[in-house]
Amino acid sequence: MKKVLSFCYLVLISLAAACQTVIPLTDNMDFASNSWIQLQPGNYNLSDPGHDGLIRINNKQNVIIDGDGVYANGVNYGGYMIKINNSDNVKIRNFTSASHYKYAVYITNSKNIQINGCDFSYNKVDSSGWIDVWSDYTAALGGGVMMNNVDTASIFDNIMKWQNDGVALYHCDSISLSGNDFSWNTSYGIRMFFTDSCDVHDNICSHVNRPLTDPSDCAALLLIVSNGNRVVNNDLSYSGDGVFLGQYNYSQIPNNNYFAWNECSYSPHNAIEATFADGNVYVHNLCNYSHYGLWLGYSYNTILDSNEVIGNQHSGIAVDRGFNNKLTGNMINDNPIGLELWEGSAIAPYQNQFSKDYTLLRNTFQGNTVAVSAISSEYMLADSNSFLNNSKGIHFEGVATADTLRGNTFSNSTTYHLENYATSTIFAPGNSFVVSDSALIDSKIYDKHDNTSKGLVNWYPPLQGIEPVFQFTPLSELTEPPAEWYAYPEVCPSYGNHQATSVSYDPLTKMEGDASLHLSTGNGWDIALNYRPGGDTIVKWNLSEQDTLIFWVRTIKNTDGFQFFSVRLGGYGGGYFKYTASASLLNAANLTWKKYKFPLSGNSTWTRSKVGEVSLSAINYVEVHADTYGAGFDLWLDGLHFSPLFTGSTASLPASAMLSCSPNPVKEKADCRFTLTEAGFTTLALYDLQGTLKAELYRKWLSAGLHEIVLDTQALQPGIYLLRLSSVDGRQAIKMVVSH
Repeated sequence: MKKVLSFCYLVLISLAAACQTVIPLTDNMDFASNSWIQLQPGNYNLSDPGHDGLIRINNKQNVIIDGDGVYANGVNYGGYMIKINNSDNVKIRNFTSASHYKYAVYITNSKNIQINGCDFSYNKVDSSGWIDVWSDYTAALGGGVMMNNVDTASIFDNIMKWQNDGVALYHCDSISLSGNDFSWNTSYGIRMFFTDSCDVHDNICSHVNRPLTDPSDCAALLLIVSNGNRVVNNDLSYSGDGVFLGQYNYSQIPNNNYFAWNECSYSPHNAIEATFADGNVYVHNLCNYSHYGLWLGYSYNTILDSNEVIGNQHSGIAVDRGFNNKLTGNMINDNPIGLELWEGSAIAPYQNQFSKDYTLLRNTFQGNTVAVSAISSEYMLADSNSFLNNSKGIHFEGVATADTLRGNTFSNSTTYHLENYATSTIFAPGNSFVVSDSALIDSKIYDKHDNTSKGLVNWYPPLQGIEPVFQFTPLSELTEPPAEWYAYPEVCPSYGNHQATSVSYDPLTKMEGDASLHLSTGNGWDIALNYRPGGDTIVKWNLSEQDTLIFWVRTIKNTDGFQFFSVRLGGYGGGYFKYTASASLLNAANLTWKKYKFPLSGNSTWTRSKVGEVSLSAINYVEVHADTYGAGFDLWLDGLHFSPLFTGSTASLPASAMLSCSPNPVKEKADCRFTLTEAGFTTLALYDLQGTLKAELYRKWLSAGLHEIVLDTQALQPGIYLLRLSSVDGRQAIKMVVSH
């Protein structure tokens, strides 16, 4: 039986081969139904002056056109290589090249079309001018393939690059696009206009831009009033928009598009934009390092689940007058604003659409300048989200009716966990603020207790926290591990550079200790380097006995150089001291290390100003601010520490940690010892009474327990010196008398 089947199969192949017709490519070719045409390989310089197609298939069925080895050149970017109308079951395959036409293939009023294995690149291209996204097929721009009123088609494994459109679909239904390369076009990788029920997966549509004009009207994937489509696992990166979806004036028709596992990052405009859109679902998409991660103006009934939204230039997710949107399990990190909700000026006829009914569930907001900004946004439920290491947690303003927060974790907010600038009450019981100290929690919440014109934040009862571990005294150097530094806002650069902001330790370029702190950014709009002690430790410095801040700085500046330079010392009530210096200090550190210091009272070089209520006895953070008006720069910090007003007091240290040296006075050498109650970064150094460093015995991470070292004073002049110990247990200094 198998032999009979094999024989029949061979007979069918032979008959099929016999039906093929091999002919050269010419103009005005008409093929009959049930044709299988193999075009003769070769180079063809053939324009289409009549714009009716070199190959014309009108009112035909069952046609196969194979262009293996065919190089068709339309010469003047006019006309079409293949034009199909009112036909069914047409296959176009294996064209080696079809270029310099308006469209390589132009299809109208047809169904059951297949295009595969073709290179339809370098057709009509424009690099400037604004594109009308609402224009119909009669204004199609040119490119690889254009379809109008086509039902059921499969376009797979093709290359359509370096032209206006890869594929343009107008009034189509049930189109499958897979495995195609539509990158480096100048209008759209895939253009969909009133096109529904399509399956778009595993395509490359990256770098779609107009280099000579505003890229915001270009997109890797454009959907205008296109609904019920499935868009999965495509590369839509580095394009004007990764996805642009518009439903204006048709918003009463639900979209119900599904977007999953797409790479939409590095857009100079928006990774994903959907306006006046209803019922779209976004799952596991990458929306990073763009101007906005997701811009969802007037969008509603939207689900955003498990997306990555990191390092965008303005906001991670921005929604103007949206409602009934649900965010679950998203990672929203390192944006100036993580989630931005507001009511902008109303657009007719949507003036009665308001921002309301948001559900935020199990999202992570980390390292944002403001994690959530809710301005005139009502009925928001935030449950089981993590707010970690943001400069500010949630900011409320305007109308904030019945906003409820529960089961969320707020940890290490620089200024406020919750900031209520609205006049209504925010309900926030049952949240974890990590610590159990009520006074400390309250200091991180701004409401009517701070300003009687504002509303209350009802945060009682909180979830049980832990006893805080405080860092009451700054370490001897803050720019060494285990300290953690964040950059606010941690934004991406303008399009073309693609260097996101990063903060890391540099063990090679340094002046003191094991490493320096390196900030690298492609942007530069008031970047603030913010100190964290690492782990669960909370800063609560008393700097009233410190007199000077000292640090090394090195920079790589851009052509215009630095414009602003300042340092902030902030307190628990949101206020801070600002020390403003000339930007020339940073410019002078270009490619060289400079050491700067200033008294905490300020001076003529470092002008101190006070914003809000703050005291040096309760400092929460230190920030170093640099600004280059938006251009990238690199900055290294090293040896940042506070110089104390030494009193010789050791009362704050446990007895086991007391520093001792014998003999004292010392003629040549003294045996010094101290005990650490726990491991940590430790320095032990000898200074003269003018504060000049004479010898550094330790500057490293030490284990808990007893430590001993020999102090050699033979090279020192006789006199009185201070031996200073700084560790996790605190600070102390003892006088050492040197005599020879």
